[in-house]
Amino acid sequence: MRTRILYFGRVQGVGFRWNVAEIVKSFQLTGLVQNLPNGSVEVVLEGTDSEIKKASVAIDRKMKGYWTNKEMESKEGEAHFSDFSIERRNR
Repeated sequence: MRTRILYFGRVQGVGFRWNVAEIVKSFQLTGLVQNLPNGSVEVVLEGTDSEIKKASVAIDRKMKGYWTNKEMESKEGEAHFSDFSIERRNR
């Protein structure tokens, strides 16, 4: 399973990506977190549906003071990542 989550709000320049990476370490997941040019943060989680849901709830709770809206999209499919990483995309 692969889930893409977009977080909107005050999510860039506040340690959002680093916190997400720390949270995801405690789950059996791969994927990435990165800033997007529109000011949002993208999180891609790959793993079991159960692990993705637990990690998503943990991210939502820990970062609740920063995000104001989120969009989620899940798809069945093979994993594309071998680990979880923080991408440093130029804005």
